[in-house]
Amino acid sequence: MHILSQLFRFYIKSSIHVALAVVSLCIITIMTYGLSTDYALLSFVFLSTIIGYNFVKYFPQSKVARRMMPQASKAIQVFSMAISLLFVVNCFYVSKSTIALSLCLGLINVFYAVPLPHKTLREIPFLKVIIIAFIWTVVSLFYPFLDKNINPEYDFQFCFEILERFIWVVLLMIPFEIRDYKFDKDSLKTMATALGIAQLKIAGMIVISILLVSRIWIDKLDFNAFHLIVYVSFILSIIGSKENQNAYYASFWVEALPMIWLFGLAITTP
Repeated sequence: MHILSQLFRFYIKSSIHVALAVVSLCIITIMTYGLSTDYALLSFVFLSTIIGYNFVKYFPQSKVARRMMPQASKAIQVFSMAISLLFVVNCFYVSKSTIALSLCLGLINVFYAVPLPHKTLREIPFLKVIIIAFIWTVVSLFYPFLDKNINPEYDFQFCFEILERFIWVVLLMIPFEIRDYKFDKDSLKTMATALGIAQLKIAGMIVISILLVSRIWIDKLDFNAFHLIVYVSFILSIIGSKENQNAYYASFWVEALPMIWLFGLAITTP
């Protein structure tokens, strides 16, 4: 059991879980728009997500002497280096457009963790949630089109999809914001510190209601139960969020939602 517990912690802390969540959103886009599945692109997204998240999470520790680092951090560093090597190889199998856009997003990711000049982008009020939602939206919604050199039709429905996907990521972050409230309240301006936990939950429910009604109105007779699964899961995840939540409530269960949505789309799509 101890070994399984260690493996589970490594799975979460090494960002494998969150990478699978982003890949799931990419597959949802592929299935929704009838695109061909490109496994090279999916592995590119998986590997780059691990690299990006581990850089943000463990960059500050790189200044600490190696012997002072926890063993888990050393293991994650070795794992991240191996992932980086695989990523370099993977780059030869995706389009130049995908790589170019990834370099731009990677630069944003760097300055999310590295001070420029006095503070990181993460420390600028409310910019944290915007950056994360923006990157997740671009990667999960546009990469499947970009890598195939397909221009999506920017009609009302697709523009709503962009807005909806962006807000999905913001809603996914609410349990994390509530979890980190006690750490952020004195140093960062986040949704939770600005509104308070109770008001943030209410605001989340209002946004969910508006999006669900809008989705039903847009789809009309084509409304898929998949979207009902998505919004019900959001409601449950926000209701269950609290300041002193289970250690893995947000980092495992909430981040698993895109995988649950993917399963829901698979079983509800004719």
